[in-house]
Amino acid sequence: MDPVKSRSVQASQVSEVSQTKLPASKDAKQAAQQFEALLVQEMLKSMWATVPEGQLLSGSHEESLYRDMLNEAVANSIAEGRGIGVKDVILKDMSRLGKSK
Repeated sequence: MDPVKSRSVQASQVSEVSQTKLPASKDAKQAAQQFEALLVQEMLKSMWATVPEGQLLSGSHEESLYRDMLNEAVANSIAEGRGIGVKDVILKDMSRLGKSK
């Protein structure tokens, strides 16, 4: 095969690959997952704020620390699993924005 023609074919193949839609990168998926975990953690924090203190809960600083750690662990677990759908929406929008460029 002619070397010039070979380079032309390689260039067109590279162009085709760069124009095809690649799946969301690992970094994008991780960022979307972390955002969903943060959102869930804030939701849990808001829910805990509605629980009256002084009856079942002591309201101590240590209790607050452990509750925050629990909220973080639960939120990360939810986001790593199926989640609540936020990360899927974010990835879908990011994909759509990537196609429009």
